[in-house]
Amino acid sequence: MNIHDIIPDREVIAIIPARFYSTRLEGKLLLSLAGKPLILHTLEQAKKAANVSRVIVATDDERIFQTIESSGNKVVMTSRNHQSGSDRIAEVAANLPENSIIINVQGDEPLIAPSTIEKAVEAILQDDSIDMATTCEPIYNPKDILSSDVVKVVTDEKGLALYFSRSPIPFPREAVKKYGTLENALREEKNLLSLYRKHTGLYVYRREFLLRFTKLAQTNLEKIEMLEQLRALENGARIKAIEISDTSIGVDTAEDFERVKEIIEGQKIIYREANIEDALGIAKVHVESWHKSFAGIVPQEFLDNLTVEKREQAFRERFGESDYRMFVAETAKDGIIGFADFGKARETNFPFEAELYAIYLSREFQQKGIGANLFRLCQKQMIADGINSMYLMALEVSPYKSFYEKMGGQIVGRGNHFLALIEYETIIYGWKNLGESLTSNQDEKN
Repeated sequence: MNIHDIIPDREVIAIIPARFYSTRLEGKLLLSLAGKPLILHTLEQAKKAANVSRVIVATDDERIFQTIESSGNKVVMTSRNHQSGSDRIAEVAANLPENSIIINVQGDEPLIAPSTIEKAVEAILQDDSIDMATTCEPIYNPKDILSSDVVKVVTDEKGLALYFSRSPIPFPREAVKKYGTLENALREEKNLLSLYRKHTGLYVYRREFLLRFTKLAQTNLEKIEMLEQLRALENGARIKAIEISDTSIGVDTAEDFERVKEIIEGQKIIYREANIEDALGIAKVHVESWHKSFAGIVPQEFLDNLTVEKREQAFRERFGESDYRMFVAETAKDGIIGFADFGKARETNFPFEAELYAIYLSREFQQKGIGANLFRLCQKQMIADGINSMYLMALEVSPYKSFYEKMGGQIVGRGNHFLALIEYETIIYGWKNLGESLTSNQDEKN
């Protein structure tokens, strides 16, 4: 089910608890990012979520109050005596309509993806038995598993949270016995990483549950682990943990702020080799690129049949092929924004060793040199793999033919391809010497 298929019969309200004082970075919510306070970036991201009806900032500080009010957004002054963000949003929620859905969005996450909020809200709208929804993401770094600052969550087969902990859970007993320590086991058996999920700080509550929850006394496990959500579990709450693909960065330190600032103000692009966990993000870029770049050029029937679900499955299968490689471009704010992939030549009658299957970019990131960088990464990897020639097939009607020619592609043949039973002519571009091509195009910009 898509979020746009759900029409909530109750209000969905995001509340951002906002204190001025912070232990490690005081006044962080008012630090300037791209000309406006950090908290306004968070607020604007929350407002982009398709199933959120309104956003309210809950603060105890006059400076934050004035900042939000002068921006034209809704802000409520709350008590200075609250011990947690949940208590602060509960004070606001008490005056909101009954049966509302309340989202606790951390004010120090200016990069939070609207899709993250949407997925958590969607989960609670779909299942009336859930009291809370929260989010989690895969862990790729063994250090995060061992760190007590990274909260881990384990769930049952339905995605309901069983426990949250600062300790590594689950514990792979046999692997640890084999290698001596968990650290060694994680290093030697990379597949163990797939067992772990990092809990992230977004919460969605049913209003009535939130009001009850914040009146409950702290529990023993909550005090031991210093994790508020354990109070909910110990009191029988059903918490759905939704796995997300769009990561965020919480600003807790000066280093975090500088990292976020570089991303927002410089929109830093990160390039890396892709893995199977990227399949969803890659599929989104693929489908979006076709729909936005080829609308009116290729049959609408073909575009309608091109779905994220189908492409995600196709990419997952591709990653299982031994000679398949892909590189992605991403930003911390937007996630994966482009990719290029290659593998063995599918046409046996061409004198080329490999095939560059495709280069796709989200529309707003085109014409920025990102495609050229991805192209060169594929070239470099081919050369490293002992491959020195490649070809690429493009539709004659493609708006990107000039890019392939700029990157040194020579027309070496023509063919045809069917889209929704309509035949289209294709052009085959070839690169006979990748080493020379890479050198001659090193300074080109897409």
